[in-house]
Amino acid sequence: MTAIGSRNNVREARTLRTVYSSLIETRVIFVLLMACLVFISYFESNSEEVQLLRSTSWRSLIERVDVGALPKWGEEEEEIVERADAAPRGLRRSPLDIPEGEAVALPSIRTEVQVDRKHYGGHGDKQHLGGFTTYDKDGVSPWTWKYMVETLGVKSIMDVGCGKGVSSLWFVHHGLKTLCLEGSHDAVENTLLPHPEKHIVEHDFSRGPYWPADTYDAVWSVEFAEHVGRNFHHNYIQAFRKAALIFVTHSQWGGWHHVEVHDDDWWINKFESFGFRYSPSLTKQIRKVASEERDHCKDKNNEDDPACVGPDGKLYSATHIWLHMQVFINPMVASLPEHAHLFAEKGCFEKRENGKFVNRDCGQSSNGAATAESVLPESFLPLKLTPKQDKKWFRAIQEHIEEETTGSTSSDS
Repeated sequence: MTAIGSRNNVREARTLRTVYSSLIETRVIFVLLMACLVFISYFESNSEEVQLLRSTSWRSLIERVDVGALPKWGEEEEEIVERADAAPRGLRRSPLDIPEGEAVALPSIRTEVQVDRKHYGGHGDKQHLGGFTTYDKDGVSPWTWKYMVETLGVKSIMDVGCGKGVSSLWFVHHGLKTLCLEGSHDAVENTLLPHPEKHIVEHDFSRGPYWPADTYDAVWSVEFAEHVGRNFHHNYIQAFRKAALIFVTHSQWGGWHHVEVHDDDWWINKFESFGFRYSPSLTKQIRKVASEERDHCKDKNNEDDPACVGPDGKLYSATHIWLHMQVFINPMVASLPEHAHLFAEKGCFEKRENGKFVNRDCGQSSNGAATAESVLPESFLPLKLTPKQDKKWFRAIQEHIEEETTGSTSSDS
């Protein structure tokens, strides 16, 4: 019985092995058949997706995948809701990177609601816009602007919150590549700039972010930051990210739609949290230049100095600048080769005077004799400013003030 049982077991094992082998062969044939069908259909297809696969390497296909857009394990797909106070999505891999290309400008939405703005402009604008005046001498400082151009080497500038363009016009008339960003349609319609299509972008930062296509040496932003709530900061910070140096004031008192009134430290912490580096030395120097301009013009010995009297017939005061302007450096832009000309003071040593360097242009001694030093290319030299440029700007602003004054007098009568 034992021998017969063993033979039966062997016979059953052989039968099972044969069945299993047949099943495996069937599966293999099925898989090969399906692979052939897919292969044939692939080469017979003319869809765009297939053409893309045929012409693209696997490496580049993998690089096309937006990993951030893939759902995480265990998460359900949620509806994406755009929020005005949300950080803009898809700008960069890192929030500190320079935004690519140019954003779409979103002009302000007009309103028929009448708002009592007193002496501030902004007719037809929503309440958070406007706040500009005909001429604000507290935000005007030719000495500061000249220091920025001649000593820091600024050649291109974004004027963020430029109003009618008083400061932007100075930059334009003195040869700087200038972009004026303004949210108020009323201000844009009444701009002082001769070629608005070239120099102005109308954009309301409460509607979304904006940044220009090019990078700039500097941002000039006076009487702007206090008007924009922190829920919209990410929107204008994208414009700031396209500049190497940021010159920005903040208010320390109330005013039209002043929703962010803080001290210096608050703004330092805020802007540094966006990746900008606060420069105590540049801040101190800018405030010093503006205060020296004020003190010089207040000195009775300089009463007849025409450079002290502004277009409104009053002395330049530049209060916003010497009191609370701050300067930040954006290393992401400042480190680019196209901005290497910044910080344009002369480089070759001449002497020390009162504990400070007195330098000269390389390649030429103080008496005019040639030297062996390398000479900087023309592109690294600061723009040359002239009195003619000063007069052109002065007269344009003066005529604007006269027109506004005459128009206001006529409407009152």
